[in-house]
Amino acid sequence: MQKEYNKKYDIDKILKDCQKALSYNFENEKYLLEAITHRTFANENKSDKEKIKYNQRLEFLGDSVLSLVMSDYLFKKYPNYKEGLLSKIKSSLVSSQMLSQLSKDLKLGDFILLGHGEEASGGRQKENILEDLFEAVVGAIYLDSNIDCAKKFIINAYKDKLNNLNIEDSYKDYKTIFQEIIQKKYKINPKYQTVEIENNKFKSEVFVNNKSYAVGFGKSKKESEMETAKNGLDYINFNKEKI
Repeated sequence: MQKEYNKKYDIDKILKDCQKALSYNFENEKYLLEAITHRTFANENKSDKEKIKYNQRLEFLGDSVLSLVMSDYLFKKYPNYKEGLLSKIKSSLVSSQMLSQLSKDLKLGDFILLGHGEEASGGRQKENILEDLFEAVVGAIYLDSNIDCAKKFIINAYKDKLNNLNIEDSYKDYKTIFQEIIQKKYKINPKYQTVEIENNKFKSEVFVNNKSYAVGFGKSKKESEMETAKNGLDYINFNKEKI
């Protein structure tokens, strides 16, 4: 397998170490190899004879598997909660920030195959790359086995987060809270600018009196603006702004 890829990487060792970190052994390692291959690496190493697969299709699949597993877990864990609250809890559990943190916990950034430019710009620590990587790994495990194995991996990866889940946080609407604080102080509403940057990834920035307060990212306009509002609240708390 190693001969097919850039000789800079010891692919066999990477696959072995990655499986150890995941506590999962692949029957077919091609799924894992695809999951840890970033498009920049695939683009730099493509040839007329070979087209290297990268992880965006697996990310798409893993996103759906993750959503199903989390919905099933929360539905059974909290039988008395209404669907609105369950949705908010799930949103916090599958947020960009959460998924990138799970990748960091598993040290998945150590194993991703990156192009030279992305490597040089710190791609192993970028939240959007780490988020996609976690979802791609979920998709790879699902294809290599079944939904039960994927669920086992996901629940184990989330173990500490689920054990320390603060339900009260799920009631919070960061955008509403941020708006109320800004209205109280400045008598105006914050303004959001949101753009789609690539492959259904959105970037938002919030302004108050033409001053940028925070930036956030998400898989939808709503998610990116919510993340931006949360970061705006963190900015206010960090700078101890008096409201």
